Amino acid sequence: LSCGVESFQCFGTSIWDETLYKAWSEIVTNLIPNISILEQQLTRFCRVCDADEVVLFERATFLVISHAQATNPNHNPNTDEKNHLHDEKKDDHLNNNNNNTLPPPHTTRTSHFDAHRFEKISNIVKQFKLSCGKAQSQFQGMEVRNARFSAFIDAFTANTYIMVIVSNPNVHTAATLLNIQNARAHFERFIPRH
Repeated sequence: LSCGVESFQCFGTSIWDETLYKAWSEIVTNLIPNISILEQQLTRFCRVCDADEVVLFERATFLVISHAQATNPNHNPNTDEKNHLHDEKKDDHLNNNNNNTLPPPHTTRTSHFDAHRFEKISNIVKQFKLSCGKAQSQFQGMEVRNARFSAFIDAFTANTYIMVIVSNPNVHTAATLLNIQNARAHFERFIPRH
């Protein structure tokens, strides 16, 4: 029996829990033709920002498209140069004189124990977007900060929002927002417009 599809994946879902959200997120992810390149670029962006985690959401539904976490939060930058958190262009720009060196990367990361955090965040943001609409305002982004981390959610590409989680207290808000702003055009190439 053939249905004209080479391969497919089935999801056991329920309207009563997070399984439906996960299934739809998986479908959205599979619709992106160059998802592996996008994931590599998101991982690189996570390292450059010294972020604990970066999540890409679809703009209208706030379904997860992709996410990246700090690869090895306890790595030693002196022995593990491959995972060094500095982008070459950033290093060149910041090292105008030979005595200028960047501080070592942040190695104490905040653990994310909740396996359903993406669904929860999605629901919170969707409700907030609805509230903004009722007040005749348009949701652009938000910053949430506590003693353990800062979370930035911002419009990213034409079809996405990005969330950047940073627990390093030495990373300034302006630096994270500037990194998001500067990465928009780069990521626009990997995410198709609908």
